[in-house]
Amino acid sequence: MRFVVVSSPAGPPPGKSRPVVFLHVGAAKSGTTYLQNVLWDNRRRLREHGVLYPGRDSAAHVRAAFDLRKVFFPGASDPTTRGAWRELVDEARDWDGTVIISQELFAPAAPEVVARALRDLSFAEVHILFTARDLARQIPAHWQEDVKNRFTVTFQEFVSSLGRAQWQSFEVARLFWGLQDAADVLARWSADLPPDRVHVVTLPRPGAPRDLLWRRFCEALGLDPESCDPSKTFANPSLGLAETQFLRRVNTEIDERVPWLVYNNIVKLDLAQQVLTRRPDPLKITMSEADHRWATRRGTRMVETLRTAGYRVVGDLDELIPGPPPKGEWLDPDEPRHAEMLDVSVDAIAALAVHMRDLRDQTRTVPNATESVRDQTARLRADAVVLREITSRMAHDSAPAVKRAVRTLSERYPTVMRLRRAYWRVQETRQSAEGGDRA
Repeated sequence: MRFVVVSSPAGPPPGKSRPVVFLHVGAAKSGTTYLQNVLWDNRRRLREHGVLYPGRDSAAHVRAAFDLRKVFFPGASDPTTRGAWRELVDEARDWDGTVIISQELFAPAAPEVVARALRDLSFAEVHILFTARDLARQIPAHWQEDVKNRFTVTFQEFVSSLGRAQWQSFEVARLFWGLQDAADVLARWSADLPPDRVHVVTLPRPGAPRDLLWRRFCEALGLDPESCDPSKTFANPSLGLAETQFLRRVNTEIDERVPWLVYNNIVKLDLAQQVLTRRPDPLKITMSEADHRWATRRGTRMVETLRTAGYRVVGDLDELIPGPPPKGEWLDPDEPRHAEMLDVSVDAIAALAVHMRDLRDQTRTVPNATESVRDQTARLRADAVVLREITSRMAHDSAPAVKRAVRTLSERYPTVMRLRRAYWRVQETRQSAEGGDRA
């Protein structure tokens, strides 16, 4: 994600004991979404156990991180972030118990921002918590996450920038290490704290029980894991290889023609996270053998630094050293997979058509609307038309190489056939509606 740069201490109220605040500052793609959803879904049960997960909605901690750091996405702004950090601080001050604040966007905070945050929380005993995963899994996951946030960098460009001596000169590298370097993040956030108040929770190796991360997280918090029910909570799945390649090409085509708010709502939240991450049997993004060896060396150095710091570790720091590379043929993430991308593009076109239908339905229920239904739908449709044209063109360009794939799409993906039929129904409905308006 790209960002651009755009609080007073107080003691506890009379009669209140000093609360304990756990500030979970990352890392991105280390199970944070899963943990945050468990906390949000179980916040009433947590209160019964003396634990507060503050915020008036599930995005409160995101807004607080933006507000504390005074940043947002380039070319965009959100007035709801103003004062969001103070809201969480005030809730924490009023609570007589344990408070959990969790958002990975806190991780890149500069030292002066960290100092301000700890000063604002000086009424409490502050603990810093960081969940971490090995670099061989984090690097591919972070790259596809960047692509979901409209980056266009190739995988090899991304990996190469991370290992350069002058990595600070590369935006993607600055963002990655600011979020993912556990040793550096914790050095900044724990500068004025004793090591026993800094907690590192390592992610288990693949194949571990699904709730093991939750149990480790609870151990760091001193919370009974049975106090919450994590069974129905969703995580933040990564895109597969073809889906990421497709989305990166979309980002290249649309450039800056689609404003961030539209991109965030339609491309990232609706298309990428609701449609593309749910496609069956995605191809996994992995590192080459040479890059995997580099990630192992880099991860080993990071682990040595964490051990020396003396932080409290839940799990095993050796889990942050990548295991052996996957067996079998390596799939170059930058080698276009035209047949698979064609499948993705059909799903994308169908999903955008359904999205346009939903927007039309929503405008018909707007009370006291000053625009006609036709004008409203035309305005909303304009936001999606560029994306629809791009995905259509990409499908057309790929067609000569994969004609047989086109003929078998509906057989392979029944969902695609249903969505395609939905698309044509939308078109028929639109033509009928516009004909009625003209009459």
